[in-house]
Amino acid sequence: MLATRKASRVGATIGTFALAVYTIDAHAQSSVTLYGELDTGLAWLSNVGGHAKYEATSGLIDGNYWGLQGAEDLGGGNKAVFRLERGFSMTSGESFNDHPFYLGLANESLGTVTLGYQYDPIHDYLAPFTMTGGAGGTAFAHPFDNDNANNSHLARNAVKYESPSFGGLTFGGMYALSNAAGQFANNRAYGLGASYRNGSFNAGAAWLHVNGAGATDGGAYESVSLPGANRDVFDAVVGTRNTYGVGASYAFGDFTLGGAWSRSTFSGVTDADTASAMPSVGFSNYEVNAAYQLMPALSLAGSYTYTKSASQHWHQGGLQTVYLLSKRTDAYVEALYQRASQDAPAVINTAAPSSSQNQLLVGAGIRHRF
Repeated sequence: MLATRKASRVGATIGTFALAVYTIDAHAQSSVTLYGELDTGLAWLSNVGGHAKYEATSGLIDGNYWGLQGAEDLGGGNKAVFRLERGFSMTSGESFNDHPFYLGLANESLGTVTLGYQYDPIHDYLAPFTMTGGAGGTAFAHPFDNDNANNSHLARNAVKYESPSFGGLTFGGMYALSNAAGQFANNRAYGLGASYRNGSFNAGAAWLHVNGAGATDGGAYESVSLPGANRDVFDAVVGTRNTYGVGASYAFGDFTLGGAWSRSTFSGVTDADTASAMPSVGFSNYEVNAAYQLMPALSLAGSYTYTKSASQHWHQGGLQTVYLLSKRTDAYVEALYQRASQDAPAVINTAAPSSSQNQLLVGAGIRHRF
């Protein structure tokens, strides 16, 4: 008798679950995907305080993160979309707020509008034509990531629009609010971008304007890193920041040649730690890059960038090779060299500043995507 009642309850539970799944499938047509990336290795870095540095690395190509992404069909070509990601260090376990969170609505014909903590137009439309935003990853960023092509900073309080493709042309815009009472323009940002794809040819352009980066805790952007006068680097609050640039690439079979130019200006600069006024500064970045699929499992990539400010300049070149161990796992080796002008700090992105004009990074690692 007891066994019969248990069987009856189990049967009712299974039936209820099946009905619930059918109801969700019939009325909501939703999907959620769990994904992420793990990247760790070892590196040798020259000239840090007069000594070479050996270190375990986390995210030498791509930052480590996990994410959830999903969509719900709302009917009529409309759907709700969301993305939640979180970054972390493979070596220390530290959590990083360097990946997007957003929720929005998408329409097949009209495009997508999202709200949250998001990448800006530089990331979406210009960065793919740079080595740091393409094959190379983190270490290949332009000095101090001055154009944010390596998305060192995401925009808070951001509203974004992205169009569908019109014959290969896509475009979009972003506005990030200051969220400060009585200070609507203090630490806000806005920008535009567009890209075009036609067969083997791709091109893109973007512009970003920020008022008061780092001036408030809850505003659009955090403070930025800028070079000091004595080969040092400091955190800067910036009154006005403008970044704009163009890029393009062309694929010749297994060989892809690309290039990008960007200009970033920072005015109304103060030291975030001392509140001392600092000089305004501007950077022009000129980059050429190439990638070659030597074999199905082996790829090569490299780039050269010249960065110029009014009184300082940097040369940076690097090579990278990646070997696929499986569809999801690869091993890589890369080397980057940077030489700065006499009074400028040499610092490869994410590394400690050099004690001289030069810095060399040699690293190797393993990366897994899930």
